[in-house]
Amino acid sequence: MPTTDPDERPVSLPTSLSPSRIREVLDQHRLWVESDGAEGQRAVLAGANLGRAELQNACLCGADLREATLSGARCQGADFRETILQRARAYEANFRGANLSGADLNGASLQRAVFQGAALVGADMAPADLELADLGEADLSGAQLAGANLEGANLRDAILCRVDARRARMKEANLLSANLEEANLRGADLRSANLQSTVLRKAVLQSARLQEADLVQSDLSGANLLKAKMQKTDLYKVNFEGADLRGTDLRQAVGFSQKHLDLAVTDKTTKIRD
Repeated sequence: MPTTDPDERPVSLPTSLSPSRIREVLDQHRLWVESDGAEGQRAVLAGANLGRAELQNACLCGADLREATLSGARCQGADFRETILQRARAYEANFRGANLSGADLNGASLQRAVFQGAALVGADMAPADLELADLGEADLSGAQLAGANLEGANLRDAILCRVDARRARMKEANLLSANLEEANLRGADLRSANLQSTVLRKAVLQSARLQEADLVQSDLSGANLLKAKMQKTDLYKVNFEGADLRGTDLRQAVGFSQKHLDLAVTDKTTKIRD
C-alpha cells in the first residue's frame, strides 16, 4: 500500500455521493493502491454519506473515511486495512469477512454492525461503540478496545489474544469459546457475560466485574484476578491453576471449591464464604 501523509488535509467532497460517483472514487483508489501511488487517486471521503452503499469486496485500503456515514452499508469482503474510520457512523453496517486489520475506528459508532469472520488484527477500536454488534469468529488479536462499549455483543469463537480491553463494557456479551489469552481486561465490566469454555490464560482481570458471569469450563490458568468481583459467578470446572486470587471476592460464587483454592494463589485477603 502507498504511504500516506498523516497530516494530509481531507479534500472537500459533496457529503452525498451518487452510486456512479462512488464507483469512480473506488476505481481511482484501487488504481492508487495497485500502482503504489503512481496512478489514480486516494479515496478521501471524510464526512461523506455512504449510508446503504454497495461496497462489497471494495478496495478501500488506506482510505480516509473519518466521520463518514456507513450506516446500513454492505461492506462484505471489503479491504479496509489501515483505513481511517475515526468517528465514522456505521450502525448496522455489514462487514462480514472484511479485512480491517490496522484500521483506525477510534470513537466509531458501530452498534449492531456485523463483523462475522472479519479480520480486525491490531485495529484501534478505543473507545468505539459496538453495542449488540456481531463479532462472531472475528480475529481481533492485539486490537485496542480500551473503554469500548461491547454490551450484548456476540463474540462467540472470536480471537481476542492480547487485546487491550481495559475498562471495556462487556455486560451480557456472548464470549462462548472465545480466545482471550493474555488479554488485558483490567477493570472491565463482564457482569452476566457468557464466558463458557473461554480461554483466559494469563489474562489480566484485575478489578474486573464478573458478577453472575458464566465461566463454566473456562481456562483461567495464570490469570491475574486480583481484587476481581465474582459474586454469584458460575465457576464449575474452571481451571484456576496458578491464577492470582488475592483480594478476589468469591463469596456466593457457584461451583467454587477447595480444589480451586489449592491450585490458585490466595492469601488472607481472598474473600470466600465461611
